[in-house]
Amino acid sequence: MKKLCIYHGNCADGFGAAWAVRHALGNDVEFHAGHYGHEAPDVTGRDVILVDFSYKLDVLQELSFKANSILILDHHKSAQEDLKGLEPVKEVFGYDGFFIELGRWCASQNKPLVGTLFDMERSGAMLAWDFFHDEPAPDLIKHIQDRDLWRFELPGTKEIQAAVFSYPYDFALWDELILERSTESLYEEGVALMRKHMKDVNELIRSAAHRTVIAGYDVPVLNAPYFFSSEAGNIMSKDEPFAACYYETSKGRTYSLRSQDGGVDVSVIAGFFGGGGHKNAAGFRIAFDDLNTLSLKQQN
Repeated sequence: MKKLCIYHGNCADGFGAAWAVRHALGNDVEFHAGHYGHEAPDVTGRDVILVDFSYKLDVLQELSFKANSILILDHHKSAQEDLKGLEPVKEVFGYDGFFIELGRWCASQNKPLVGTLFDMERSGAMLAWDFFHDEPAPDLIKHIQDRDLWRFELPGTKEIQAAVFSYPYDFALWDELILERSTESLYEEGVALMRKHMKDVNELIRSAAHRTVIAGYDVPVLNAPYFFSSEAGNIMSKDEPFAACYYETSKGRTYSLRSQDGGVDVSVIAGFFGGGGHKNAAGFRIAFDDLNTLSLKQQN
């Protein structure tokens, strides 16, 4: 039976992590895009790899009774705190890169069939690359990490990622982007795309931003597609506790939260509503019937 890789959906870092797994394991893996607040797929009898994504502890414990083994490679602060009781992979095996015997080992220790590797200094794509590969990461993986961690230490990251975002999340296409295209060519392609993107973001903020109360905080919010949320949230969060962007589907309303250093830890805010993420970037989905709870002040 093929292994099952669950990766963070609608996210370049998440898909980059999935690509790194596929590049290492080939056709021996089936892929599933995971989203916070969505149900997990059937994992019965399978070796499961979660990259740049995880479920809440109670969900993982339930999945562990069905799966052969579960390996989690993640860098989200809220997930690390929620899953701190699970077995770190490094302590289990003494080195990264060996997971096939995870289920057997955990069973022998009477532990849930779950191993974790968390690192807040690496993105999901870089974690997956380093775990499954011995050689240095491709340049594009480095730029994906640079943006996902919101560092922008590498030249041209914003433009390179703008070019990447113009392509669908397709493995064959990403083989070309990562293995054949140079970051220089992606930078040239992304200059105009980034300029247009930021123009749209700023115009959207000027025309549609408003304020609301989330978890007791009066903050700026914007109804916008997820691909505007990082830049728009970052702009709106300046001199604020945090900012939020949201969009709606038939399942409910999805929020992306952003804060500045010195602002609120938005992973905590997202956690109140069943979501998670990082200190300065997090998200959650809330059912329409529960929107009346959105403004209520929460207790840690």
